[in-house]
Amino acid sequence: MKRLIDNTITYIGLILGIIGVLDFVILLFIGVGINFGILFPLLAGIVLITYNLLKIKGIFSLSKIQNVILRRIIKFGVWSFIISFVLLTGLIFSNADADHYTDVDYVIILGGGIKNGMVTKTLQYRLDQGIIFLKEHPDLEVIVTGGVGFGETISEGEAMKNYLVSKGITENRIIVEAKATSTMENMRYTKEILKEQTGRSDYKVMLFTSDFHMARSKVLAYANGFKPYGIPSRTESLVFPNSVIREYFAVFKSIFVDIILGW
Repeated sequence: MKRLIDNTITYIGLILGIIGVLDFVILLFIGVGINFGILFPLLAGIVLITYNLLKIKGIFSLSKIQNVILRRIIKFGVWSFIISFVLLTGLIFSNADADHYTDVDYVIILGGGIKNGMVTKTLQYRLDQGIIFLKEHPDLEVIVTGGVGFGETISEGEAMKNYLVSKGITENRIIVEAKATSTMENMRYTKEILKEQTGRSDYKVMLFTSDFHMARSKVLAYANGFKPYGIPSRTESLVFPNSVIREYFAVFKSIFVDIILGW
């Protein structure tokens, strides 16, 4: 029975490895931009395929590692990743529903990438959600936040402003933050702009960002003194798993680098 279970786990690992490699190939073929969420399944897939093929051939397996401490460290690492990933996924889905609270002071739309000065599909989804809310609440101002990406000549903030204006949002309602290169900087620089304009930064804000990104955005907004609510935009199903993977690692970066170290 133990051997059957072990063989089942081995072949499941092999299949998962193949899926990881195919995921990368498919997304690369359709032109999805390369990021760590795309690369990780490829790297993990190569490791899983290599390890399980060696195990099937009897060349190598975890049980053959003689150092007990090393073997336990590897097992602990694998299980820690699995458990923390499941918990994070639960956190993401728990924040995937829109907050219905509307008595906020400002709207914040977070950058999600531009290409040749035009908003990407992901960023368009965020903006379109924000536009609906802004048209329902014509008294609110909106902060669009995002800096200049690699190879771009215009900031995300400016590109977002242009998109909003083209959809009927007047320029005098739009505040542009054009320096941020991370979610923490989105919040930090937005806080600085509002404090300079009003002397305050402890505002209730409605965040607009992608569903997978909302939980971390709220945490970082709170860390910068805001009281955040959120209305998430959808992510295309084909790239949603990769977006969650990327977000998993981004959460640890935000906790240890942005919040604890304060860089």
